Parts: sequence; structure tokens; C-alpha cells
Amino acid sequence: MQEFLLILKGDGMNHLSPNELQGILEDYKSWVGELGEDYLGGQRLEENGALLRSKNDAILTDGPFLESKEIIAGFFLIQAKNQKEANAIALSSPHLGLYSIEVRPIAFPKMS
Repeated sequence: MQEFLLILKGDGMNHLSPNELQGILEDYKSWVGELGEDYLGGQRLEENGALLRSKNDAILTDGPFLESKEIIAGFFLIQAKNQKEANAIALSSPHLGLYSIEVRPIAFPKMS
């Protein structure tokens, strides 16, 4: 099995009502349950942060840094047999439609 990072981009949940948010949360819990051991983790990210370009920079840029459609809203770490299976997992996510999802393979295996 290979690890993949599913990167959620956009501001999809910022426009939902509390009831809609609750529905997405329930769908998310079901989706994670269906993935079982193939779900390795994930988190929603805050919109604020800092952008550093080099160690010599004395000035930090406070975020958000991009247009709302490009903001990284969160991520999931999954395992799958290959890119095709990872893409299928991303397509099954309840977040697709609210966010775009970029699927990227992890370059190096886990260190023991």
C-alpha cells in the first residue's frame, strides 16, 4: 500500500448553515468509517498563518495568501494500492463539490 495526501482547496464550508455543517460532519464520519484502516488521518486548517520564503527573511507574511479557491482548507492522509484507487477514494469524499481535492502520492515510505 502507498500513502497519499488528499489536499482540500477552497472555502466551501464557510458558506454553509449550521444544519448543513452538521450534515457534512455526519457524512464525513460515515466516509471515514467506510475507509477503515485506509484512513490514516486528517485535519481542517485555519485560514491564518505565515508564509516564509527563506531563512534570511526578516519579514513574515501573514495569511491568507491566495484567492479563496486556492486556499488549502484541510487534508486527509490515506493509503491505497495505487493512484487510481486513491483517486476513487477522493471521488467518494463528501467534501468533493464543496472543495476541489488534489491527490498526491507521498514520495517516501514511512520511517520506522
